[in-house]
Amino acid sequence: MAISSVITSQTGGRQFDAPEFTNYSLFVGGVNATHNALRNYSPMVNGYGRLFMVRQPQAIAHYFAGGDDLYNVNSLFTQFKHMLEYMNRSVTGFNQKSLQNTSTSLQGGFAGREFQVPTVTKSETTEITIGLYELVGSPVYTVINGWMNAIGDENSGLATYGGWIAGGLGGKDGKTPKRLYHKSDESPNGIEFNEANHTAEFIYVMHDRSGAQVERAVLLADCWPKAIDEGQILNMEGAGAHDLVTYNVAFNCVVYSSPIITSIANDLLKQYRIVSNSLNFNPELGDAVYANGNANLFNKQLGAVPVDSATGTNIGNVPVFAASTTPKTQVVSNKNINDGKLAGQPGRRSTSSWDGFE
Repeated sequence: MAISSVITSQTGGRQFDAPEFTNYSLFVGGVNATHNALRNYSPMVNGYGRLFMVRQPQAIAHYFAGGDDLYNVNSLFTQFKHMLEYMNRSVTGFNQKSLQNTSTSLQGGFAGREFQVPTVTKSETTEITIGLYELVGSPVYTVINGWMNAIGDENSGLATYGGWIAGGLGGKDGKTPKRLYHKSDESPNGIEFNEANHTAEFIYVMHDRSGAQVERAVLLADCWPKAIDEGQILNMEGAGAHDLVTYNVAFNCVVYSSPIITSIANDLLKQYRIVSNSLNFNPELGDAVYANGNANLFNKQLGAVPVDSATGTNIGNVPVFAASTTPKTQVVSNKNINDGKLAGQPGRRSTSSWDGFE
């Protein structure tokens, strides 16, 4: 139940709702797993996390975009960001939060008794580790290696920003950062060295089993990659051993939490909610089974349809599809099942959200 007069770490997230909690003896005398008891102490399950890069490092995004179009879907950094958010296999490294005490305890008396004096609450999380699979073409290594070298090149020790580093201010106003070097067909504008220009910010959300409500949310600020294990791809174990290439990329971070962060996390879950119902699975076989643009005709490459049948009617056991589009939370328009059948055909978006087709 929400506490209206104060704010807590759970303000804005899912609230503990057990109106009869104190009526139960819980584990004293045994475990009660009946309906009314579970209504009051339904256990939380971990492992349902979502990671959102809400602020990308400007200099690194420029580096891999090759210009100002930082959100181009063909930019390697945009694709790497998508891997972090949708293809991570683990997010670990969160440690305890503790109330620190003075380095010297208060001590006195003939017996020398002492006690500690508390000072400040401190999060002991200073880095997180994101587990990723590498893909052919080494996109993970390319971005992480480029990101690290852009901040401090392994030969010169200087920041390069992949060639976008500014060497001073110029332009008509005398306030525009200008690159040290640039090609004739590239922008002369550069990016000044600054911690804010090469660090990212994430919001990490642990949500409930529905994927719709926030259990915990934190902001991870000042994020930059600390290392990448080159042995994952360069080591050869021998004896014909082969395995998937995986990376555990450690990012420096400073952790923050607040009701505002939780509220933003709630909005992110709504905007990027992924709901998958196996009964709605669309195999996108339209281009292989049906005639182009018509779900009532079949592709001729499947062969001729035999005219004989057990009943002599050519009807047979015709499957009937009756889909329900009754909304619960989100109002959607009814869609024709033939649109789903034709998904994957030329001119139609293979990943359509069914908002219409090109």
